[in-house]
Amino acid sequence: MVSSPRAAAAVLALAAWAPAVAVAAAISPPDSAKVQNRLWESAAGSYYNDSFLIGNGRIGAALPGTPVSEKIHVNEDSFWSGGQLHRVNPDALNYMPQMQSLVVNGQIKNAATLASFAYAGTPVSARHYDFLGDLELTMNHSSSVTNYERWLDLADSTAGVYYQVSGVSYQREYIASNPAGVIAIHITSDHAGTVNFNVHLRRGSSLNRWEDYSEKLGNDAIVMGGGSGGKEAVAFVAGAKVVASGGKVFTIGDYVKCEGADEAWVYFSAWTSFRKDNPRDAVIKDIEAAAASTYNSIRSAHVGDYQELASRVSLNLGESSDEQKAMTTSGRMLALSKAFDPELASLYFQFGRYLLISSSRHGTLPPNLQGIWSADIDPQWGSKYTININTEMNYWPSLVTNLAELNTPLWDLIDIMRTTGSNTANSMYGAKGVVAHHNTDLWGDTAPQDNYVSSTFWPSGFAWLVTHLFEYYLFTGNQDMLAEKYDTLVDAATFYLDFLTDYKGWKVTNPSISPENTYHIPGSKSTAALTCGPTIDNSLVWALFGMVLDTQAVLGIQDHALAKRISVMRSQLPPLRVSPTTGGIMEWIEDYTETDPGHRHFSLLWGFYPGSQITPSNATTFAAAQKTLYRRLSNGGGDTGWSRAWSVSLAARSFNASSVGDSLTTLLEAYTYPNSLLNTGPPASFQIDGNFGGTAGVAEALVQSHEYVVAGHSTTKRMIAAHLGDKNKIPLIRLLPALPPLWASNGGGSVTGLLARGGFEIDMVWGEEAHLTNATITSKIGGQAWITLGGTPIGGTNRTEISVDGHGHGTFVLLKATKGKKYTVTLA
Repeated sequence: MVSSPRAAAAVLALAAWAPAVAVAAAISPPDSAKVQNRLWESAAGSYYNDSFLIGNGRIGAALPGTPVSEKIHVNEDSFWSGGQLHRVNPDALNYMPQMQSLVVNGQIKNAATLASFAYAGTPVSARHYDFLGDLELTMNHSSSVTNYERWLDLADSTAGVYYQVSGVSYQREYIASNPAGVIAIHITSDHAGTVNFNVHLRRGSSLNRWEDYSEKLGNDAIVMGGGSGGKEAVAFVAGAKVVASGGKVFTIGDYVKCEGADEAWVYFSAWTSFRKDNPRDAVIKDIEAAAASTYNSIRSAHVGDYQELASRVSLNLGESSDEQKAMTTSGRMLALSKAFDPELASLYFQFGRYLLISSSRHGTLPPNLQGIWSADIDPQWGSKYTININTEMNYWPSLVTNLAELNTPLWDLIDIMRTTGSNTANSMYGAKGVVAHHNTDLWGDTAPQDNYVSSTFWPSGFAWLVTHLFEYYLFTGNQDMLAEKYDTLVDAATFYLDFLTDYKGWKVTNPSISPENTYHIPGSKSTAALTCGPTIDNSLVWALFGMVLDTQAVLGIQDHALAKRISVMRSQLPPLRVSPTTGGIMEWIEDYTETDPGHRHFSLLWGFYPGSQITPSNATTFAAAQKTLYRRLSNGGGDTGWSRAWSVSLAARSFNASSVGDSLTTLLEAYTYPNSLLNTGPPASFQIDGNFGGTAGVAEALVQSHEYVVAGHSTTKRMIAAHLGDKNKIPLIRLLPALPPLWASNGGGSVTGLLARGGFEIDMVWGEEAHLTNATITSKIGGQAWITLGGTPIGGTNRTEISVDGHGHGTFVLLKATKGKKYTVTLA
């Protein structure tokens, strides 16, 4: 009891002086087993390829989730091994006629020997991707943790770690924000004043010699800088800043320490001299701006930015069992040999889309062999842009899974390559136009890479890349973009108009190879790779020429001289031919016997997928392509992640639903790391192309739109197939052309938001018997399309007819769509 006014005042004064007791917010266990679209594990990663990856397109981080002392491997997409190189062999032009003559006259070994001297680049290698460093986060508490869980949530692009130490719950949440340009980490505890940690930056173990400085900025930030070495080194700067609620933040040496906080935030940024004249100032600006904002606002903007892209497509392949749902991601992966896991397969599909959103955004570089993530200063194959399949595969899911705007980094790289490739075409081949070989780097290097006959001597990398420009138009109808890129298409075509030479009445590339494959030289025990007119080149040039002609027609360009040159040259390309020996598509200009019948590259099937030269409208080449795929897989083909992913799309184009399911299952079981869902890449840590290719393959089994029908015929009796370069054609949309029964057997399935050529968005529902229940087709731009179900050849009939509201019914139905209108498709 207070006995006097003076005593009462004293008590009030004491109460006012006493510090308030902080009450930390409760932290609930994440219970990830009950959260869809989430990768999760009950233990930290032991190896780099166990990490969960986050990225904002430019900056990437690999999160092992180590509870006490975590080394977060960080990358910046423009940190490569040096400045631009000029590597074209000065003797290539002089010796090119001799190399070509040797090839035509069958002196393949002599041609290859000469090429190793006169064709290979000087030096032989372009620049390679480099590792930036480690963001080291050390928690100052006991290492004895319980109830551990880490996760990567594909619904909102957040990652996290949760655990308990002596009854105290800790949680770290990680985001890589594209709008804010930073990686942000939120560290919390459910007991006030128990957040204690250190932050440090370094290049990594044994790499500190590449640091020029590592120092503190004031009392709450650190910055590290250096260079890549070599001529015109790329300079890098990385910085981190800590903000805390409660406790104190201070620096000692080049560490930031946080002690006694209730919660804290770490903001990280990195820049290089590739984009910034003063990358240090840019880093400081980023982390200061993040600290001046709030984590909640940064997080909200990040989630909104991500979800606007990610939520466009949903996929449901059925419901997994309760037992499957209760397992960690790795547990579910290891259990695939016992039973199909539909929700895991859907998660894998969305993971590919997540990785593309995280590694390819406006203003960034394209994802390389490892996306934007690497822990090696000199990664396997340099983690460059390998453009004889891998870079292109990275973008296969971009259009069909409704992420069209993510293509702009690829366009930017193509623009850079126009300049370097023009110089290479002229100085190596004496040709106009643009050429690139099988690799490039951030500077758009177009000289031959390495000195390895079966990969180096290939002049068609640029041709493959630019097909993506026209495909973007086909899916979006964006004529402004097509007009902007028309000259690029012409540059690529012009090179072949100048370069193609004569062989047995055909116009062929010479010298060239079928990427990374070899054959037995007839009458000899020797093997070779060098040739003229390999099938992949013929298919690429055929498609490229057709795309130029189509672009002229779409834009009303009246260049009759160019159109005539292209049309004449196109008619002289070697046609697709069936091997009398194997019954499959011939891979080389002659019916050589391949050294490896199960080779990983399906180059000879480029016209089947991703091209559109081989379709059911030609039963002979279609059957030969099917036989080729079967033969490759039967002989051990598809033995890497990206190769197996390619086989999923090829099986879909074959209308072989069982093979689609088998190849996807093999991709998951044999070529995917169970802890992270990353595509295996031995001897590399991982290789990202297989993830992208797998996602594209799933979509290709559900919707196809690469075929065309001659316009002007409104009845199926007069349907005639058309191809690239033909005038007045309408796209054909196939619904469920290769749906594996497994994707329906757990309660049916559905998909929303897939894109088809012609600017159509597709939603579908199917039942347990893998039969269409209904589909909704939304026209984004207006126009026409033929609609069919399954794999019936154009003009054919089957037992399953469809009905399109307002447009009749039949095996094929012509849809005349109005922009923005939805059309329902059902079984008739």
